[in-house]
Amino acid sequence: MKVLIVDDEKHVREAIRYFVPWEKYGISDICEATNGQEAINIIMEQQPAIVFTDMRMPLVDGAELLEWLHQHSPNTKTIVISGYQDFNYVKPAIVYGGTDYLLKPLNSKQLIAAAEHAFKLWQEEEREREQAFRQNMQLNVLRPLYWDKVLSDLLSDNASFQELQPALSEELGMCKDAESCSIAVISLQAANCRLLQRFHGDLQLTSFVLANVCNEVLSPQRNGFAFRYWQTGVDIVILFWDDASEAHKWLLHINEAIQLAYGVQVDIGLSLVNALPQQLHTAFLQAQQGLSERNLLHRAGRIHLYKEESHEGGSVEDHAFQAYIDKLKIAVLSGETDRMNLTVEDWAEQLAGMSVLTESNFLRMQEEIRAVLLRLQQEDNTQFELCYDEEGMFSVEGWRDQLKALLLRLSKESKLSETSDSRLVLEIRDYLDQNYRQDMTLQHIAERFFISRENVSRKFKQITGENLSDYLTNLRIVRAKALLQNTNLRLSQISELVGYEDEKYFSRVFKKATGQTPREYRKQ
Repeated sequence: MKVLIVDDEKHVREAIRYFVPWEKYGISDICEATNGQEAINIIMEQQPAIVFTDMRMPLVDGAELLEWLHQHSPNTKTIVISGYQDFNYVKPAIVYGGTDYLLKPLNSKQLIAAAEHAFKLWQEEEREREQAFRQNMQLNVLRPLYWDKVLSDLLSDNASFQELQPALSEELGMCKDAESCSIAVISLQAANCRLLQRFHGDLQLTSFVLANVCNEVLSPQRNGFAFRYWQTGVDIVILFWDDASEAHKWLLHINEAIQLAYGVQVDIGLSLVNALPQQLHTAFLQAQQGLSERNLLHRAGRIHLYKEESHEGGSVEDHAFQAYIDKLKIAVLSGETDRMNLTVEDWAEQLAGMSVLTESNFLRMQEEIRAVLLRLQQEDNTQFELCYDEEGMFSVEGWRDQLKALLLRLSKESKLSETSDSRLVLEIRDYLDQNYRQDMTLQHIAERFFISRENVSRKFKQITGENLSDYLTNLRIVRAKALLQNTNLRLSQISELVGYEDEKYFSRVFKKATGQTPREYRKQ
Protein backbone atom coordinates (compact mmCIF):
# COMPACT_ATOMS: atom_id res chain seq x y z
CA MET A 1 0.00 0.00 0.00
CA LYS A 2 1.03 3.58 -0.72
CA VAL A 3 -0.25 6.56 1.27
CA LEU A 4 -0.69 10.25 0.35
CA ILE A 5 -1.00 13.03 2.97
CA VAL A 6 -2.57 16.24 1.58
CA ASP A 7 -2.48 19.35 3.78
CA ASP A 8 -1.11 22.85 3.35
CA GLU A 9 0.09 22.86 6.98
CA LYS A 10 3.44 21.13 7.44
CA HIS A 11 2.96 20.34 11.15
CA VAL A 12 -0.28 18.43 10.35
CA ARG A 13 1.54 16.30 7.75
CA GLU A 14 4.34 15.61 10.24
CA ALA A 15 1.85 14.66 12.98
CA ILE A 16 0.16 12.10 10.72
CA ARG A 17 3.56 10.68 9.77
CA TYR A 18 4.55 10.46 13.45
CA PHE A 19 1.43 8.90 15.02
CA VAL A 20 0.33 6.24 12.47
CA PRO A 21 2.08 2.79 12.86
CA TRP A 22 3.02 2.40 9.19
CA GLU A 23 5.44 -0.50 9.73
CA LYS A 24 2.64 -2.63 11.19
CA TYR A 25 1.03 -2.70 7.74
CA GLY A 26 4.23 -2.80 5.74
CA ILE A 27 3.85 0.75 4.44
CA SER A 28 7.03 2.54 3.42
CA ASP A 29 5.87 4.77 0.53
CA ILE A 30 4.37 7.93 2.02
CA CYS A 31 3.92 10.92 -0.26
CA GLU A 32 2.94 14.48 0.64
CA ALA A 33 1.08 17.26 -1.18
CA THR A 34 0.25 20.82 -0.12
CA ASN A 35 -2.89 21.27 -2.26
CA GLY A 36 -5.47 19.34 -4.24
CA GLN A 37 -3.90 19.92 -7.66
CA GLU A 38 -0.54 18.65 -6.49
CA ALA A 39 -2.34 15.68 -4.92
CA ILE A 40 -4.09 14.80 -8.21
CA ASN A 41 -0.75 14.72 -10.03
CA ILE A 42 0.76 12.41 -7.39
CA ILE A 43 -2.31 10.14 -7.34
CA MET A 44 -2.16 9.70 -11.12
CA GLU A 45 1.49 8.70 -10.88
CA GLN A 46 1.66 6.73 -7.61
CA GLN A 47 -1.91 5.37 -7.25
CA PRO A 48 -1.98 5.43 -3.42
CA ALA A 49 -4.34 3.15 -1.52
CA ILE A 50 -5.05 5.69 1.28
CA VAL A 51 -5.36 9.47 1.10
CA PHE A 52 -5.42 11.74 4.16
CA THR A 53 -6.74 15.10 3.02
CA ASP A 54 -7.49 18.52 4.44
CA MET A 55 -10.62 20.31 3.20
CA ARG A 56 -9.44 23.92 2.98
CA MET A 57 -6.52 24.16 0.53
CA PRO A 58 -5.44 26.48 -2.26
CA LEU A 59 -5.99 25.79 -6.00
CA VAL A 60 -8.10 22.62 -5.56
CA ASP A 61 -9.78 22.15 -2.18
CA GLY A 62 -10.67 18.92 -0.39
CA ALA A 63 -14.22 18.73 -1.75
CA GLU A 64 -12.99 18.95 -5.33
CA LEU A 65 -10.27 16.38 -4.62
CA LEU A 66 -12.83 13.95 -3.14
CA GLU A 67 -15.05 14.34 -6.20
CA TRP A 68 -12.08 13.71 -8.50
CA LEU A 69 -11.07 10.61 -6.51
CA HIS A 70 -14.63 9.29 -6.67
CA GLN A 71 -14.55 9.49 -10.48
CA HIS A 72 -10.96 8.50 -11.24
CA SER A 73 -9.77 6.34 -8.33
CA PRO A 74 -12.87 4.84 -6.66
CA ASN A 75 -10.93 2.13 -4.80
CA THR A 76 -8.82 4.66 -2.88
CA LYS A 77 -9.80 5.09 0.77
CA THR A 78 -9.98 8.67 2.06
CA ILE A 79 -9.71 10.09 5.59
CA VAL A 80 -10.85 13.70 5.79
CA ILE A 81 -9.11 16.02 8.25
CA SER A 82 -10.60 19.46 8.86
CA GLY A 83 -10.47 22.24 11.39
CA TYR A 84 -14.02 23.38 10.69
CA GLN A 85 -17.21 21.84 12.09
CA ASP A 86 -19.20 22.83 9.03
CA PHE A 87 -21.62 20.48 7.27
CA ASN A 88 -20.50 21.85 3.91
CA TYR A 89 -17.19 20.04 4.50
CA VAL A 90 -18.75 16.90 6.02
CA LYS A 91 -21.17 16.45 3.14
CA PRO A 92 -18.51 15.75 0.41
CA ALA A 93 -16.86 13.18 2.67
CA ILE A 94 -20.20 11.36 2.97
CA VAL A 95 -21.24 11.73 -0.68
CA TYR A 96 -17.90 10.60 -2.08
CA GLY A 97 -17.24 7.73 0.30
CA GLY A 98 -14.78 8.99 2.89
CA THR A 99 -14.00 6.34 5.50
CA ASP A 100 -13.57 8.82 8.39
CA TYR A 101 -13.87 12.53 9.21
CA LEU A 102 -11.38 13.83 11.82
CA LEU A 103 -11.24 17.27 13.38
CA LYS A 104 -8.17 19.33 14.11
CA PRO A 105 -6.34 19.36 16.39
CA LEU A 106 -5.75 15.66 15.77
CA ASN A 107 -6.31 13.11 18.50
CA SER A 108 -3.64 10.41 18.19
CA LYS A 109 -5.93 7.53 19.17
CA GLN A 110 -8.65 8.63 16.74
CA LEU A 111 -6.06 9.12 13.99
CA ILE A 112 -4.58 5.65 14.53
CA ALA A 113 -8.03 4.03 14.67
CA ALA A 114 -9.13 5.80 11.48
CA ALA A 115 -5.92 4.84 9.67
CA GLU A 116 -6.09 1.18 10.73
CA HIS A 117 -9.77 1.03 9.74
CA ALA A 118 -8.90 2.38 6.28
CA PHE A 119 -5.96 -0.01 5.91
CA LYS A 120 -8.01 -3.10 6.82
CA LEU A 121 -10.90 -2.02 4.61
CA TRP A 122 -8.61 -1.54 1.63
CA GLN A 123 -6.89 -4.90 2.22
CA GLU A 124 -10.24 -6.74 2.42
CA GLU A 125 -11.47 -5.13 -0.77
CA GLU A 126 -8.14 -5.83 -2.49
CA ARG A 127 -8.44 -9.53 -1.62
CA GLU A 128 -11.97 -9.51 -3.06
CA ARG A 129 -10.72 -7.78 -6.20
CA GLU A 130 -7.93 -10.34 -6.59
CA GLN A 131 -10.37 -13.20 -6.12
CA ALA A 132 -12.76 -11.71 -8.67
CA PHE A 133 -9.85 -11.18 -11.05
CA ARG A 134 -8.77 -14.82 -10.74
CA GLN A 135 -12.34 -15.98 -11.27
CA ASN A 136 -12.63 -13.81 -14.35
CA MET A 137 -9.37 -15.24 -15.66
CA GLN A 138 -10.67 -18.76 -15.11
CA LEU A 139 -13.92 -17.87 -16.85
CA ASN A 140 -11.99 -16.41 -19.77
CA VAL A 141 -10.13 -19.71 -20.06
CA LEU A 142 -13.12 -21.97 -19.48
CA ARG A 143 -15.69 -20.06 -21.54
CA PRO A 144 -14.23 -21.04 -24.92
CA LEU A 145 -13.95 -24.64 -23.70
CA TYR A 146 -17.60 -24.49 -22.66
CA TRP A 147 -18.70 -23.36 -26.11
CA ASP A 148 -16.40 -25.91 -27.78
CA LYS A 149 -18.14 -28.66 -25.83
CA VAL A 150 -21.70 -27.34 -26.13
CA LEU A 151 -21.56 -26.61 -29.85
CA SER A 152 -19.83 -29.93 -30.56
CA ASP A 153 -22.70 -31.67 -28.74
CA LEU A 154 -25.20 -29.58 -30.70
CA LEU A 155 -23.76 -30.74 -34.04
CA SER A 156 -23.82 -34.33 -32.81
CA ASP A 157 -27.49 -34.04 -31.77
CA ASN A 158 -26.52 -34.38 -28.10
CA ALA A 159 -27.77 -30.94 -27.03
CA SER A 160 -31.02 -28.98 -27.35
CA PHE A 161 -30.95 -25.91 -29.58
CA GLN A 162 -33.99 -24.45 -27.82
CA GLU A 163 -32.26 -24.63 -24.44
CA LEU A 164 -29.09 -23.05 -25.82
CA GLN A 165 -30.77 -20.34 -27.91
CA PRO A 166 -30.87 -17.62 -25.19
CA ALA A 167 -27.14 -18.04 -24.47
CA LEU A 168 -26.34 -18.21 -28.19
CA SER A 169 -28.15 -14.92 -28.64
CA GLU A 170 -26.73 -13.17 -25.57
CA GLU A 171 -23.11 -14.31 -25.71
CA LEU A 172 -22.47 -15.08 -29.38
CA GLY A 173 -24.84 -12.62 -31.00
CA MET A 174 -27.03 -15.10 -32.86
CA CYS A 175 -30.29 -13.49 -34.01
CA LYS A 176 -33.23 -14.84 -32.03
CA ASP A 177 -35.25 -15.21 -35.23
CA ALA A 178 -32.40 -16.78 -37.29
CA GLU A 179 -33.88 -19.46 -39.55
CA SER A 180 -30.92 -20.50 -41.71
CA CYS A 181 -27.31 -21.52 -41.21
CA SER A 182 -24.17 -22.61 -43.01
CA ILE A 183 -21.29 -24.57 -41.55
CA ALA A 184 -17.62 -24.54 -42.51
CA VAL A 185 -14.98 -27.03 -41.33
CA ILE A 186 -11.19 -27.03 -41.22
CA SER A 187 -9.03 -30.10 -40.68
CA LEU A 188 -5.45 -29.58 -39.56
CA GLN A 189 -4.46 -33.25 -39.70
CA ALA A 190 -5.74 -34.90 -42.85
CA ALA A 191 -4.43 -32.12 -45.07
CA ASN A 192 -0.98 -32.05 -43.47
CA CYS A 193 -1.64 -28.37 -42.92
CA ARG A 194 1.46 -26.18 -42.98
CA LEU A 195 -0.06 -24.11 -40.18
CA LEU A 196 0.36 -27.11 -37.88
CA GLN A 197 4.08 -27.05 -38.62
CA ARG A 198 4.26 -23.44 -37.50
CA PHE A 199 3.21 -24.58 -34.01
CA HIS A 200 5.56 -27.58 -33.90
CA GLY A 201 2.78 -30.10 -34.41
CA ASP A 202 0.80 -28.97 -31.34
CA LEU A 203 -2.74 -29.64 -32.56
CA GLN A 204 -4.48 -28.16 -29.49
CA LEU A 205 -2.52 -24.92 -29.65
CA THR A 206 -2.95 -24.60 -33.42
CA SER A 207 -6.70 -25.17 -33.15
CA PHE A 208 -6.97 -22.62 -30.36
CA VAL A 209 -5.05 -19.98 -32.33
CA LEU A 210 -6.98 -20.66 -35.54
CA ALA A 211 -10.36 -20.41 -33.81
CA ASN A 212 -9.29 -17.07 -32.33
CA VAL A 213 -8.27 -15.73 -35.74
CA CYS A 214 -11.64 -16.79 -37.17
CA ASN A 215 -13.55 -15.11 -34.34
CA GLU A 216 -11.55 -11.88 -34.63
CA VAL A 217 -12.81 -11.64 -38.22
CA LEU A 218 -16.39 -12.61 -37.34
CA SER A 219 -16.94 -10.93 -33.96
CA PRO A 220 -17.50 -7.32 -35.18
CA GLN A 221 -20.43 -8.47 -37.35
CA ARG A 222 -21.56 -11.15 -34.87
CA ASN A 223 -22.69 -13.26 -37.81
CA GLY A 224 -20.89 -16.45 -36.88
CA PHE A 225 -18.70 -18.23 -34.35
CA ALA A 226 -15.71 -20.57 -34.66
CA PHE A 227 -15.02 -23.34 -32.15
CA ARG A 228 -12.86 -26.40 -31.70
CA TYR A 229 -14.73 -29.60 -32.50
CA TRP A 230 -14.42 -32.20 -29.76
CA GLN A 231 -15.10 -35.27 -31.87
CA THR A 232 -12.91 -36.80 -34.57
CA GLY A 233 -12.92 -35.83 -38.23
CA VAL A 234 -12.34 -32.07 -38.17
CA ASP A 235 -10.58 -29.62 -35.87
CA ILE A 236 -12.34 -26.27 -36.38
CA VAL A 237 -16.03 -25.67 -37.08
CA ILE A 238 -17.47 -22.28 -38.05
CA LEU A 239 -21.21 -21.79 -37.57
CA PHE A 240 -22.78 -19.00 -39.64
CA TRP A 241 -26.27 -17.63 -39.04
CA ASP A 242 -28.23 -14.57 -40.12
CA ASP A 243 -27.27 -14.17 -43.82
CA ALA A 244 -25.66 -17.58 -44.19
CA SER A 245 -25.33 -17.08 -47.95
CA GLU A 246 -22.51 -14.61 -47.19
CA ALA A 247 -20.42 -17.37 -45.57
CA HIS A 248 -18.15 -17.80 -48.60
CA LYS A 249 -17.16 -14.13 -48.48
CA TRP A 250 -16.32 -14.27 -44.77
CA LEU A 251 -14.27 -17.44 -45.22
CA LEU A 252 -12.18 -15.60 -47.80
CA HIS A 253 -11.60 -12.85 -45.21
CA ILE A 254 -10.61 -15.50 -42.64
CA ASN A 255 -8.07 -17.05 -44.99
CA GLU A 256 -6.67 -13.60 -45.75
CA ALA A 257 -6.23 -13.03 -41.99
CA ILE A 258 -4.48 -16.40 -41.58
CA GLN A 259 -2.26 -15.61 -44.57
CA LEU A 260 -1.37 -12.22 -43.11
CA ALA A 261 -0.56 -13.66 -39.67
CA TYR A 262 1.15 -16.95 -40.57
CA GLY A 263 1.96 -16.87 -44.27
CA VAL A 264 -0.30 -19.80 -45.20
CA GLN A 265 -3.91 -20.49 -46.08
CA VAL A 266 -6.07 -23.48 -45.18
CA ASP A 267 -8.61 -25.56 -47.06
CA ILE A 268 -12.15 -25.08 -45.79
CA GLY A 269 -15.23 -27.21 -46.49
CA LEU A 270 -18.50 -25.27 -46.73
CA SER A 271 -22.10 -26.53 -46.58
CA LEU A 272 -25.11 -25.25 -48.46
CA VAL A 273 -27.55 -22.94 -46.65
CA ASN A 274 -29.71 -25.12 -44.40
CA ALA A 275 -32.65 -24.63 -42.05
CA LEU A 276 -31.79 -23.69 -38.47
CA PRO A 277 -31.92 -25.66 -36.23
CA GLN A 278 -33.52 -28.61 -38.05
CA GLN A 279 -30.65 -29.21 -40.49
CA LEU A 280 -27.64 -28.31 -38.37
CA HIS A 281 -26.29 -31.84 -38.48
CA THR A 282 -26.98 -32.07 -42.21
CA ALA A 283 -25.02 -28.86 -42.78
CA PHE A 284 -22.13 -30.27 -40.74
CA LEU A 285 -22.01 -33.45 -42.84
CA GLN A 286 -22.16 -31.40 -46.04
CA ALA A 287 -19.20 -29.28 -44.93
CA GLN A 288 -17.18 -32.38 -44.10
CA GLN A 289 -17.97 -33.90 -47.47
CA GLY A 290 -17.12 -30.66 -49.24
CA LEU A 291 -13.67 -30.77 -47.63
CA SER A 292 -12.99 -34.47 -48.10
CA GLU A 293 -14.21 -34.55 -51.71
CA ARG A 294 -12.16 -31.57 -52.85
CA ASN A 295 -9.92 -32.18 -55.84
CA LEU A 296 -6.31 -32.18 -54.66
CA LEU A 297 -5.10 -31.65 -58.22
CA HIS A 298 -7.12 -28.45 -58.61
CA ARG A 299 -4.95 -25.58 -57.34
CA ALA A 300 -7.42 -22.69 -57.62
CA GLY A 301 -9.49 -21.79 -54.55
CA ARG A 302 -9.34 -22.90 -50.92
CA ILE A 303 -13.08 -22.79 -50.11
CA HIS A 304 -14.74 -26.06 -51.12
CA LEU A 305 -18.52 -25.94 -51.37
CA TYR A 306 -20.49 -29.14 -50.91
CA LYS A 307 -21.78 -30.59 -54.19
CA GLU A 308 -24.59 -33.09 -54.33
CA GLU A 309 -23.30 -34.83 -57.45
CA SER A 310 -20.50 -37.33 -56.91
CA HIS A 311 -17.26 -37.39 -58.87
CA GLU A 312 -17.09 -39.84 -61.72
CA GLY A 313 -13.98 -41.08 -63.42
CA GLY A 314 -10.42 -40.59 -62.37
CA SER A 315 -10.91 -42.56 -59.14
CA VAL A 316 -7.81 -44.01 -57.57
CA GLU A 317 -9.86 -47.05 -56.62
CA ASP A 318 -10.07 -48.39 -60.17
CA HIS A 319 -8.17 -51.29 -61.70
CA ALA A 320 -5.09 -49.18 -62.39
CA PHE A 321 -4.81 -48.23 -58.73
CA GLN A 322 -5.04 -51.85 -57.59
CA ALA A 323 -2.42 -52.79 -60.14
CA TYR A 324 0.00 -50.26 -58.65
CA ILE A 325 -0.67 -51.59 -55.16
CA ASP A 326 0.24 -55.08 -56.41
CA LYS A 327 3.35 -53.77 -58.14
CA LEU A 328 4.42 -51.93 -55.01
CA LYS A 329 3.92 -55.07 -52.93
CA ILE A 330 6.13 -57.14 -55.21
CA ALA A 331 8.72 -54.38 -55.52
CA VAL A 332 9.04 -54.23 -51.73
CA LEU A 333 9.23 -58.00 -51.54
CA SER A 334 12.05 -57.97 -54.03
CA GLY A 335 14.08 -55.68 -51.79
CA GLU A 336 15.44 -53.95 -54.91
CA THR A 337 15.65 -50.17 -54.44
CA ASP A 338 15.63 -49.46 -58.18
CA ARG A 339 12.51 -51.53 -58.65
CA MET A 340 10.71 -49.77 -55.81
CA ASN A 341 11.69 -46.35 -57.14
CA LEU A 342 10.55 -47.23 -60.66
CA THR A 343 7.17 -48.40 -59.36
CA VAL A 344 6.67 -45.19 -57.40
CA GLU A 345 7.75 -43.08 -60.40
CA ASP A 346 5.20 -44.82 -62.64
CA TRP A 347 2.49 -44.40 -60.02
CA ALA A 348 3.24 -40.69 -59.58
CA GLU A 349 3.04 -40.20 -63.34
CA GLN A 350 -0.37 -41.85 -63.34
CA LEU A 351 -1.59 -39.61 -60.50
CA ALA A 352 -0.34 -36.47 -62.21
CA GLY A 353 -2.29 -37.39 -65.33
CA MET A 354 -5.61 -37.78 -63.52
CA SER A 355 -8.29 -35.11 -63.74
CA VAL A 356 -9.66 -35.71 -60.23
CA LEU A 357 -8.01 -36.93 -57.04
CA THR A 358 -10.18 -36.30 -53.99
CA GLU A 359 -8.65 -36.09 -50.55
CA SER A 360 -10.84 -38.96 -49.31
CA ASN A 361 -9.58 -41.25 -52.08
CA PHE A 362 -6.02 -40.10 -51.56
CA LEU A 363 -6.19 -40.94 -47.85
CA ARG A 364 -7.64 -44.36 -48.65
CA MET A 365 -4.77 -44.85 -51.07
CA GLN A 366 -2.31 -44.00 -48.29
CA GLU A 367 -4.00 -46.51 -46.00
CA GLU A 368 -3.68 -49.19 -48.69
CA ILE A 369 0.03 -48.44 -48.93
CA ARG A 370 0.32 -48.51 -45.14
CA ALA A 371 -1.48 -51.87 -45.04
CA VAL A 372 0.95 -53.31 -47.60
CA LEU A 373 3.98 -52.13 -45.64
CA LEU A 374 2.50 -53.16 -42.30
CA ARG A 375 1.87 -56.67 -43.57
CA LEU A 376 5.45 -56.91 -44.70
CA GLN A 377 6.94 -55.24 -41.63
CA GLN A 378 4.74 -56.87 -38.97
CA GLU A 379 4.71 -53.50 -37.17
CA ASP A 380 3.46 -50.04 -38.01
CA ASN A 381 6.70 -48.31 -38.78
CA THR A 382 5.31 -46.22 -41.65
CA GLN A 383 5.29 -42.48 -41.01
CA PHE A 384 4.14 -40.55 -44.06
CA GLU A 385 5.83 -37.19 -44.34
CA LEU A 386 4.21 -34.04 -45.70
CA CYS A 387 3.39 -34.09 -49.40
CA TYR A 388 2.06 -30.54 -49.53
CA ASP A 389 4.06 -27.62 -50.89
CA GLU A 390 4.85 -24.32 -49.17
CA GLU A 391 1.40 -22.98 -50.08
CA GLY A 392 -0.27 -25.97 -48.49
CA MET A 393 -1.31 -27.43 -51.86
CA PHE A 394 -1.01 -31.13 -52.68
CA SER A 395 2.14 -31.99 -54.62
CA VAL A 396 2.46 -35.21 -56.64
CA GLU A 397 6.22 -34.68 -56.65
CA GLY A 398 6.19 -34.31 -52.87
CA TRP A 399 4.16 -37.52 -52.51
CA ARG A 400 6.53 -39.36 -54.85
CA ASP A 401 9.65 -38.22 -53.00
CA GLN A 402 8.31 -38.94 -49.52
CA LEU A 403 7.15 -42.45 -50.53
CA LYS A 404 10.50 -43.25 -52.10
CA ALA A 405 12.30 -42.02 -48.98
CA LEU A 406 9.97 -44.07 -46.76
CA LEU A 407 10.55 -47.25 -48.75
CA LEU A 408 14.30 -46.71 -48.66
CA ARG A 409 14.25 -46.21 -44.90
CA LEU A 410 12.11 -49.27 -44.25
CA SER A 411 14.27 -51.35 -46.55
CA LYS A 412 17.38 -50.38 -44.59
CA GLU A 413 15.78 -50.80 -41.17
CA SER A 414 14.23 -54.21 -41.77
CA LYS A 415 16.71 -55.51 -44.34
CA LEU A 416 13.90 -56.64 -46.61
CA SER A 417 16.28 -57.94 -49.25
CA GLU A 418 17.69 -60.60 -46.90
CA THR A 419 14.36 -62.41 -46.65
CA SER A 420 12.68 -61.21 -49.83
CA ASP A 421 12.37 -64.75 -51.28
CA SER A 422 10.62 -66.00 -48.15
CA ARG A 423 8.22 -63.10 -48.15
CA LEU A 424 7.51 -63.55 -51.84
CA VAL A 425 6.72 -67.22 -51.39
CA LEU A 426 4.47 -66.46 -48.41
CA GLU A 427 2.62 -63.95 -50.55
CA ILE A 428 2.20 -66.52 -53.32
CA ARG A 429 1.00 -69.14 -50.85
CA ASP A 430 -1.52 -66.71 -49.32
CA TYR A 431 -2.72 -65.87 -52.81
CA LEU A 432 -3.24 -69.56 -53.55
CA ASP A 433 -5.08 -70.09 -50.26
CA GLN A 434 -7.53 -67.34 -51.16
CA ASN A 435 -7.94 -68.05 -54.88
CA TYR A 436 -7.63 -71.83 -55.27
CA ARG A 437 -11.18 -71.95 -56.70
CA GLN A 438 -10.02 -70.09 -59.81
CA ASP A 439 -8.28 -71.54 -62.80
CA MET A 440 -4.67 -71.23 -61.66
CA THR A 441 -1.69 -71.69 -63.98
CA LEU A 442 2.00 -71.14 -63.43
CA GLN A 443 1.94 -68.41 -66.06
CA HIS A 444 -0.90 -66.61 -64.26
CA ILE A 445 1.02 -66.63 -60.97
CA ALA A 446 4.22 -65.46 -62.67
CA GLU A 447 2.40 -62.51 -64.24
CA ARG A 448 0.65 -61.73 -61.00
CA PHE A 449 3.90 -61.47 -59.04
CA PHE A 450 6.05 -60.03 -61.84
CA ILE A 451 8.62 -62.85 -61.95
CA SER A 452 9.39 -65.61 -64.44
CA ARG A 453 7.66 -69.01 -64.38
CA GLU A 454 10.97 -70.68 -63.63
CA ASN A 455 11.59 -68.45 -60.64
CA VAL A 456 8.10 -69.12 -59.28
CA SER A 457 8.66 -72.89 -59.21
CA ARG A 458 12.25 -72.70 -58.02
CA LYS A 459 11.66 -70.23 -55.18
CA PHE A 460 8.48 -72.00 -54.00
CA LYS A 461 10.22 -75.40 -53.85
CA GLN A 462 13.28 -73.88 -52.21
CA ILE A 463 11.31 -72.22 -49.39
CA THR A 464 8.45 -74.67 -48.78
CA GLY A 465 10.06 -77.95 -49.75
CA GLU A 466 7.26 -78.91 -52.17
CA ASN A 467 6.28 -78.11 -55.72
CA LEU A 468 3.81 -75.30 -56.25
CA SER A 469 1.53 -77.57 -58.28
CA ASP A 470 1.52 -80.19 -55.51
CA TYR A 471 0.70 -77.51 -52.90
CA LEU A 472 -2.23 -76.26 -54.98
CA THR A 473 -3.52 -79.79 -55.59
CA ASN A 474 -3.30 -80.72 -51.91
CA LEU A 475 -5.05 -77.48 -50.99
CA ARG A 476 -7.91 -78.26 -53.35
CA ILE A 477 -8.18 -81.90 -52.19
CA VAL A 478 -8.40 -80.83 -48.53
CA ARG A 479 -11.22 -78.40 -49.41
CA ALA A 480 -12.94 -81.10 -51.49
CA LYS A 481 -12.81 -83.58 -48.59
CA ALA A 482 -14.51 -81.05 -46.31
CA LEU A 483 -17.28 -80.50 -48.85
CA LEU A 484 -17.76 -84.24 -49.40
CA GLN A 485 -18.02 -84.86 -45.65
CA ASN A 486 -20.23 -81.94 -44.67
CA THR A 487 -22.48 -81.14 -47.63
CA ASN A 488 -24.87 -82.87 -50.04
CA LEU A 489 -23.54 -80.97 -53.04
CA ARG A 490 -23.23 -82.84 -56.31
CA LEU A 491 -19.74 -83.84 -57.45
CA SER A 492 -19.94 -81.41 -60.36
CA GLN A 493 -20.62 -78.57 -57.91
CA ILE A 494 -17.80 -79.60 -55.58
CA SER A 495 -15.45 -79.93 -58.52
CA GLU A 496 -16.21 -76.37 -59.62
CA LEU A 497 -15.90 -74.99 -56.08
CA VAL A 498 -12.35 -76.31 -55.68
CA GLY A 499 -11.10 -75.11 -59.06
CA TYR A 500 -11.81 -77.96 -61.52
CA GLU A 501 -14.20 -77.34 -64.37
CA ASP A 502 -14.08 -80.99 -65.54
CA GLU A 503 -15.70 -83.38 -63.04
CA LYS A 504 -13.94 -86.44 -64.52
CA TYR A 505 -10.55 -84.79 -64.27
CA PHE A 506 -11.33 -83.83 -60.67
CA SER A 507 -12.19 -87.45 -59.87
CA ARG A 508 -8.89 -88.69 -61.35
CA VAL A 509 -6.87 -86.13 -59.39
CA PHE A 510 -8.79 -86.95 -56.18
CA LYS A 511 -8.21 -90.71 -56.56
CA LYS A 512 -4.53 -90.22 -57.31
CA ALA A 513 -4.15 -88.18 -54.13
CA THR A 514 -6.31 -90.27 -51.77
CA GLY A 515 -6.54 -93.74 -53.35
CA GLN A 516 -10.34 -93.39 -53.50
CA THR A 517 -12.83 -91.82 -55.87
CA PRO A 518 -14.85 -88.89 -54.50
CA ARG A 519 -17.96 -91.12 -54.25
CA GLU A 520 -16.07 -93.83 -52.37
CA TYR A 521 -14.68 -91.23 -49.97
CA ARG A 522 -18.14 -89.79 -49.32
CA LYS A 523 -19.66 -93.27 -48.80
CA GLN A 524 -16.92 -94.21 -46.38
